[in-house]
Parts: sequence; structure tokens; C-alpha cells
Amino acid sequence: MKSKLTILIALALCLSFSSLAVAQVREGSAHLSIMGGGIFPNELNIDRGAVFGVGLGYNFTKNWGLEGFLHYAPGLSDDIPNVPDSALGDNDIFFGRLNALYHFDTASAFVPYLTFGIGWMDDSRELYDDYGSFTGNAGLGFKYFFNDTVALRMEATEVMGFREQHNDRFIGPMVTAGLTFQVGGGEDTCIDSDGDGVCDPYDRCPGTPAGYRVDADGCPITVSITLDVKFDFDKSVVKPQYRAEVEKAASFLSAHPGSTVELQGHTDSKGSDEYNLKLSDRRANAVREYLVREFGINPARVTARGYGETMPIASNDTEEGRAINRRVVGVFSGTDVDR
Repeated sequence: MKSKLTILIALALCLSFSSLAVAQVREGSAHLSIMGGGIFPNELNIDRGAVFGVGLGYNFTKNWGLEGFLHYAPGLSDDIPNVPDSALGDNDIFFGRLNALYHFDTASAFVPYLTFGIGWMDDSRELYDDYGSFTGNAGLGFKYFFNDTVALRMEATEVMGFREQHNDRFIGPMVTAGLTFQVGGGEDTCIDSDGDGVCDPYDRCPGTPAGYRVDADGCPITVSITLDVKFDFDKSVVKPQYRAEVEKAASFLSAHPGSTVELQGHTDSKGSDEYNLKLSDRRANAVREYLVREFGINPARVTARGYGETMPIASNDTEEGRAINRRVVGVFSGTDVDR
């Protein structure tokens, strides 16, 4: 029961963290881990207690590594039914393990992993004969990288050893936490095919055109502005007072060569649905032609579409609301580009 509980706790911790950072396990790196926590022997007649450990490992790839760990659990009290405490002693448990590590490639600072391997346990007992046993172990955990070098590490491990006496078993769930220090590796392993500064394994938008500014995932940074042009009733003429508004849109498109815009025309509720759809389309195209004619914007970068009266932003029950609904808005999409 304790074993299942520790595994569930570790799984919950794994699911509770996320990050946008890209620092994680590096191929060819070495790591030192310093851990502490609790051990829960449940078939040795020994009470639970603290455990400490230090480990050294090497990551052959971003996923696979090998690690040696030494653990020490001092002063664990005997816990034998129907035996008074005065007749019981303490145990100092030493055990080492050589484990394989499999890190899941999350392309983030949060890296869950599986661990499994073999080892040796020695129980130095105060009142009874000492004994040792070969062990097997398996567990899961996670590393959360604060930067390229230091990571928080938490792990839940099930240790099973086979005692020579009475063919008995030692099963000890162990939960530990600490820090991992990673050095070396990764210097020459970054392949950046599109040259955006994000290594291919972490690049979620491969093939980004040269010059585009990107975020931590290698995706172009989107940029936008708001365009809002109003119209008189039943008209599709761009009035002079909106020239500055259209010019703002033209300046944006000129400054961001990778951007495009959809001009969306709208009407109030006066008139039939069919008429209003055509009127809204004329209004959108009027702004498009204004952009192209007055400011030299490439027509291929500007589309126009009418939506009729289907998308009001104010009440059509008042003249003020209907005036607000007679509009063309611009929906811009594009990227920030180094000029």
C-alpha cells in the first residue's frame, strides 16, 4: 500500500510542473545528484526513517543515461510485533545501485524520467546478525532545470532485495528530493536547420524564413494592430477622416513584410440579409482599394470579405448602435522581421 501511494504522489508531482524554457538533459553531459528523503521498509521489521544519497551519472544521449548511486539510511529502529521497545535496536542500512535512466524528451525544462537497475544492500544491525543482499530497483521521477546547470530532482523508487536467510524479501519504497548538477556535453550537438537560433529538437516551427524573429519554441513572433473604419448608412465610401486610420494599417504592412490582412465588412440590420451581405463586401473592398491605390500596398497581401449584419458589436435598436455596426475592421496576421 505504501509503495502504491509513493508512486501516485510522484506521478502527481510530475503532472504539476510545466515550463517554456529549453534547458534540459544534454547529450554527453555528466551529472552529480545530492538527494535526501524517506525510506519505508515493510518486510524487514524495521521502522521507516530518513535516507540520504549521492549519485554520479553520464548521459549518452538526451534520453539514455547511466548512473551509480550510494544511499545511507542511519538509525532505523527495529519494529517487531509484540516485542517491547527496550529489547529492540537500530539498523544502519547502506545500499548502492547502478541504474539506467530514460529521460522523456519534453523540449522544456521539465523532464520526467524512468530509472531501473541492480545493486547491493547491507544492513548493519545493533542486536542481530548483519546481512546483505543483491537488490533490484525501479522508479520514476522528474528533473526541473532552473538553468543549463542546476535542476530540482524528485524520485520515487521501489527497492527489492533477496535475503539469503529464509529466502525472504526486502521491499523498500523510497521517496527522495534534491539537486542535480549537470556539466559538459551539448556544445556541438545543436543542429539549427533554419538558422533561427533554436535547435531542431526544440524547434516547433521548422523552416522559419530567414530574418523572422522567433520565440523560445522557434515560432515566428506574431504582431498585430487594430483597424476600424466607419461608414454612413447604405454607403461604401471611405470618408476622408479615416485616411489616418487606413494609413496606420499601410504603415504596419510596410514595416512587416511577412504580414497580411483580411478586411472584414459589416452592416447594421436595416435591409435584407442578402443586400447587407453585398453591401458589407463593397465596404471591405473599398478599404482594400484605398490601401492599394493610396499607399501602394501589394494587393496579394490584402483580402476583403463581407459578413453582412451577422456580427454586430452594438445594439441595432438605436441609431448610435447601428452607426457603430457599419464598419470595416482589419484582422492582421504576420511576423516580426529583422530589417
